[in-house]
Amino acid sequence: MILAGTIGIIFVCLILILIVYSVDFWPRGFVRGLAYLLFFGSSIETLLLLWVLGIILIGDRPWGLSINEFWKDYLSSIYFLKEWLYTFFWNDLLDFFLAFLPAVLFLFLRTTVTSILGVWLFSVSKVSPSASA
Repeated sequence: MILAGTIGIIFVCLILILIVYSVDFWPRGFVRGLAYLLFFGSSIETLLLLWVLGIILIGDRPWGLSINEFWKDYLSSIYFLKEWLYTFFWNDLLDFFLAFLPAVLFLFLRTTVTSILGVWLFSVSKVSPSASA
């Protein structure tokens, strides 16, 4: 599972590098739409993070509450989506991200990365094409 986690983290870093270096070639509307999508996603992730923190602080759940336990206990109506993902992706990789990592850590990292990327994409979409060349 550690190998899968390492490969997953490297893959995410490569995607982020690809986005950073190829953003000048994308249409401005696409960049702005992607930024809005990331902001919308990070606001949902922030709400989920606050929900998990509330469960941990108010309830009797430990700080090690995993994403898998959170989905099973509190998002059971969409738990089938997680099971569906296991038919397409590497099971060890999904186990690392969706079962091994604590929910607080996973959601904090995701929210931070998507927010920073969204802010950066907004700033890039506002730059005129002649100034970025």
